[in-house]
Amino acid sequence: MADPAPDSVDFRLDAHRWEHRLLLVYASSGQSDALETQEERVEGHDAGFRDRDLLLLTITGEATGTLREAPGAEKQTLTDTAVERLYDQFGVPTDAFRVVLVGKDGTEKRRDAEPVTVRSVFDTIDAMPMRQREMRESSDEGM
Repeated sequence: MADPAPDSVDFRLDAHRWEHRLLLVYASSGQSDALETQEERVEGHDAGFRDRDLLLLTITGEATGTLREAPGAEKQTLTDTAVERLYDQFGVPTDAFRVVLVGKDGTEKRRDAEPVTVRSVFDTIDAMPMRQREMRESSDEGM
């Protein structure tokens, strides 16, 4: 295996527990039609991603991956090891398209085999008890 690029991220799920929710988008390749559709659907929703502490990870069967703090944020390259680990952790075949939402507790909250709308992902998150508490605390601070 090649040495990781000096600026690549050895992403570990445990390091984000209780800090971030994760939206993992798996595709067979970077040129996948489903991936392109998913990218179009998340585009322009940076504020919603940030408000929900939601990170966006894109992983392809070409053993490449990126991490973004929001759809419009700069992409950080994942190490080969991190990409392998994410495929193993969620049991996604390298030739499949999947969208996996992971909660702050580190557990899978939903899995889709087709591109999803941002609204449906946000609705899933907003229905979670932890998110409900975050929204209450945020509205209390605004008073």
